[in-house]
Amino acid sequence: MKEKRLENVTVRAKTKTPVQVLDEKYATGLFSGSDSRQFDLVNYPLAATYPNIFTYLQGKVAGLQITVGGGPNGQVSMQWRGATPSVFLDQVNTDVDMLSSIPVSDIAYVKVFPPPFIGAVGGGSGGAIAIYTRRGNDLATKPGKGLNKNVLNGYTLVREFYSPNYDRFDPRNEARDLRTTLYWNPSVITSPKKNVVTLTFYNNDVTKAFRVIIEGMTKDGRLAHLEEVME
Repeated sequence: MKEKRLENVTVRAKTKTPVQVLDEKYATGLFSGSDSRQFDLVNYPLAATYPNIFTYLQGKVAGLQITVGGGPNGQVSMQWRGATPSVFLDQVNTDVDMLSSIPVSDIAYVKVFPPPFIGAVGGGSGGAIAIYTRRGNDLATKPGKGLNKNVLNGYTLVREFYSPNYDRFDPRNEARDLRTTLYWNPSVITSPKKNVVTLTFYNNDVTKAFRVIIEGMTKDGRLAHLEEVME
């Protein structure tokens, strides 16, 4: 019998990222794929330390302004290009109060759609935020009954605020800049030999005066606080 030896064949496969896996599992229809910012909370356990999902999203999406009042149930206000984003829970239109009451530990996936989002009522001129609660093997493990459990209150995580870079071309820089926090740096270190520090930031499109708040700790553990309005 005659035989023919085939040449070597190389098979290449591309592994899906965790975010792609979540998108295929949770998002359908107009919510699947498309242009959006995606957040994987299943593989980011520290997300559960945030009071609510809006606190987690603050400063993470360019152009989206989120303000959260004091306390765990503080009033939430949002604005994107002059309009209020629509909010969805498991792709069902809902309200901000409902989403604020959901523990972040129960959320698996978040998609933020820039304006306009045609899946929202009225054309979604303010974009949309879609929250997906955990299901199946994405459910967070909970301590068993009868085990001692104690929550230790400590310092909050370092917050992040979006800061544009106007030195380079970016389509996001064309939007009107209405940021309320212009500069935030949690780690400015001085010493007796270097007690002058230069901090550089970009102003927004409306501010003419700045409220500067400086808080810190001396080498021997004493707290310091300075607040001043500069024009």
